[in-house]
Amino acid sequence: MNQNVTIRIVSLLLIISPLVMIGFRLYKNEGRLEIVPQHKYKVNYEFTLGAGDDYKIRTFLPTNSQRQEVSFSVSDVSSKGNISLDGNNKLIRWAGRSNAKDTIKYSFEHLGKEIIYSIDEGLKYVPVFDDEFQDYLLPTQYIQSDNSRIKALSESLSVDKNTIKSVLTSFYEFVNSMPSAATSELTDAVMALDKFEASCNGKSRLFVALCRSKQIPARVTGGLILEETRKKTSHLWAEAFIGNQWVPFDALNGHFAALPANYLELYKGDEFLITHNSGIDFDYIYDIEKQRVNHYPFLAALNLWEIIDEASIPADMFKMLLLLPLGAFLVAIFKNVIGLKTYGVFLPVLISLALLETGLISGLVLFSSIVLVVALVNFPLEKWGVQYTSKIAMMLIAVVLTALFAVKLLHETNWLSASAPLFFPIIILTIISERFAKKTEEEGVKSAIGLYASTLVVTLFIYFILSSMLIQNFVLTFPEIILSVAGLNLMLGKWIGLRVMEYHRFHKVINA
Repeated sequence: MNQNVTIRIVSLLLIISPLVMIGFRLYKNEGRLEIVPQHKYKVNYEFTLGAGDDYKIRTFLPTNSQRQEVSFSVSDVSSKGNISLDGNNKLIRWAGRSNAKDTIKYSFEHLGKEIIYSIDEGLKYVPVFDDEFQDYLLPTQYIQSDNSRIKALSESLSVDKNTIKSVLTSFYEFVNSMPSAATSELTDAVMALDKFEASCNGKSRLFVALCRSKQIPARVTGGLILEETRKKTSHLWAEAFIGNQWVPFDALNGHFAALPANYLELYKGDEFLITHNSGIDFDYIYDIEKQRVNHYPFLAALNLWEIIDEASIPADMFKMLLLLPLGAFLVAIFKNVIGLKTYGVFLPVLISLALLETGLISGLVLFSSIVLVVALVNFPLEKWGVQYTSKIAMMLIAVVLTALFAVKLLHETNWLSASAPLFFPIIILTIISERFAKKTEEEGVKSAIGLYASTLVVTLFIYFILSSMLIQNFVLTFPEIILSVAGLNLMLGKWIGLRVMEYHRFHKVINA
């Protein structure tokens, strides 16, 4: 058996075997491709009452939505309470007399999905005056959107902002930048602004007040952050009405137009999670148990979701690891099949992964600026005849100093997150700066810029592929797909045809 046949057989086995395993796993799951991370929790309400108390208790029950499914368990309490609807919320009330130190229990299961909203960059900011949204535009006792300081702040933060996303981003970044304060004290919007620190309730009310001051419908929403523990602490976040949908913002925990899977929504509006009559011996606790959600365990070569849950390893670390081979394969296609040259194989992949953290346009501007500044350092070093190893070490120092300066500049201007320069691996900045400078010396500025431009073209393509949440979660759920990528790489490695960009060059020979 000759070498080419062996490579074809090995390549086909590597490509087909994982696809067969993935097909079986999908078949066992009845063809449903739920690759968005899911978290399942059992939530137990426990209300403790003193002996001989006449009690009245009210709280909220969750309802089903696009991001959460709720199923109720059979309660062990003699009276399950009176359930009623109040606008958008579902209430449950208990009333009676405790004969001894009684406990009221009620439980349900919550299956949540992470949800990330995409706000149209071109959606213009237009104040809303529709009567339908009056409840979400007017000031309230704790959301003082008519306060003169809040109105002035809202105006200053939104000046020259033409799109709804730019306005909301400005509000969000201001509130998010405020120091967090762990307190059980009720904090309204004005108090949060006065103290310039707040917990979730103060930050959420201030964000909503800023929105309402600019006639953007907004409200607070309450619930629990689910984790395997016993807790009393509830959570509050904000929602703004954008493009015919309510979009969530949690300025305390850094979630812009997104909510994690373990956020349990219990009510909408500025409510108190639990109310009861005064003068009674009352206590409460939420007992939360995390339950396993199977992510295609049948024939799973490696169930990464289980490792992520049990070892508490951030999913993003696995994503970066698994996306590297996929990105390298895309670079190989551009170089071997299309004919575009780049600065190395892994540099475009690593740059694109960094752009996932910094954002595309701002990240490219920042990256290119650092590369250009550091590349300039190479010229005197080359002129002075500094040896290669020492030269690279000096350029590394220049990268670090430039990155620190960029952090300071971004902190002062608030143009981008101050940590953005740190997402680019320092050694990558050094290598590409050195190669850019060397290319300039050897072949001129035009040639160096052309190679840099083709590198950015490949980087952008990889960025748009790797930024897909569908692809990211697919490789986490089916990590064996990397074997298929290996098989495709083997086949690509035997490519002997003309590259796409060579057809124009040799078209006379081809057509002869």
